[in-house]
Amino acid sequence: MGDPAPLIYQPVPSSAVPMSRRRAPDEPALLVGPTDHDGLHGLETALRSAGWSTQLAPDSDRARWLASIQKVSLVVIAGDRATGWAGVAAVRGVASAPIAVITDEAGDVVALLEAGVDAVLSPGEDPASWFARLDALHRRADHRWGPGVRYLCAADLVVDVWTQQCTLGGEQLLLSPTEYALLTFLMTRPNVALESDNIVCRVWGWMPSDGRNALRIIVNRLRRKLLDEPRNPRFIAAVRGIGYRFVAAVMEVADATDHQPERVDVSPLFDVVTLFAAELAGLHDLDSAAAALVQVVDAAGLADGMALFRVEGGSMTLVGSRHMPASWQERAAGGVPLDPSFASAQSVLSGQIVQFADVRSVSEHFDATARELAGDGFRACHFVPIRHLGPTGTEVVWGHLGLVRRSTQPFDGVAMAFLRSVCAVFSLYLALFSPPTSSGR
Repeated sequence: MGDPAPLIYQPVPSSAVPMSRRRAPDEPALLVGPTDHDGLHGLETALRSAGWSTQLAPDSDRARWLASIQKVSLVVIAGDRATGWAGVAAVRGVASAPIAVITDEAGDVVALLEAGVDAVLSPGEDPASWFARLDALHRRADHRWGPGVRYLCAADLVVDVWTQQCTLGGEQLLLSPTEYALLTFLMTRPNVALESDNIVCRVWGWMPSDGRNALRIIVNRLRRKLLDEPRNPRFIAAVRGIGYRFVAAVMEVADATDHQPERVDVSPLFDVVTLFAAELAGLHDLDSAAAALVQVVDAAGLADGMALFRVEGGSMTLVGSRHMPASWQERAAGGVPLDPSFASAQSVLSGQIVQFADVRSVSEHFDATARELAGDGFRACHFVPIRHLGPTGTEVVWGHLGLVRRSTQPFDGVAMAFLRSVCAVFSLYLALFSPPTSSGR
């Protein structure tokens, strides 16, 4: 991608860098144990004050599930002896992150380390001391999972950023390194008009003597491989007097769960879909059905926060939410306009899923969403439009389901299939029991 020349510097010992200035990991720390455990509560406070995100699991079954559906940076297990051993056995097979156990059973230390635990913490220590040890443990860990985003998807175009392979309609495209660099740069900034000089500097890493002409040649070559017509572009459009813009909606997708140390059975997610359908069959009002949808998504543990909106006229009205900050709920109470600067509104207007790994990276396009969510520490976002057929057979966009994570790991294919499924079941309920009020699409 043409990285700039490396800087020569003197390394600074990590111990000399204040905690507040160290970069917190993108993935959450998983804390396993009783919700009233004083040590876990203190550690959670220390982690959050340093910018880490956390997820809580009250038992080993929940811990295994949460560690299997997303990457975690660290696992800390607390509780009695039985809880600790059960937690280690549940998590070790599905997480490559370091594991620490809080225990006062001195006789268990050697056995825990032999069982795959990376650190044993004494309950008598201050949570701040625990954090210092865990922070050092995390820095030394071998994170073999790679970045959270693996695929960039736009219609039938799929780019695998790990293997640097690209397919169109399932057929592999042979791209040169420069073509690949150009395509990924444009796809990570969809619907943004990018200046030619900026593109050249990022793709080549330096400014060729005739940079704009070189860019034009590469763009034309890439368009031919993408079967893209300049006069009616599906992917790359020229912006007169500026440069180029990637016009298709891009979705960032995480790797599938089978990259984990041990493949995890995800069938419980799809069992939930069946149970959800049965539950809706016994409900006879929209509010109860909406509450059931939010509950079933929350119970899956896929996100740190979620909200369900309904389209009413030119705006979206909040129907229900879970784990969203009070300040956000106050702002959302007045409704969200159907303005494409909101990623959620774009999902409704386009009828397509909108997903990205870091809300801050899309602030040029979805500036309203960035303002609303980044300040509350949310990063990865996923918005699913909810559609159904009205009485006249016209497709209606009823609203959308939005999910947010504090990590920069987008949802993988399994999670996305689950969310599409529960929204489809909810859509069937709408078609049968709820008269549409949204605009046709």
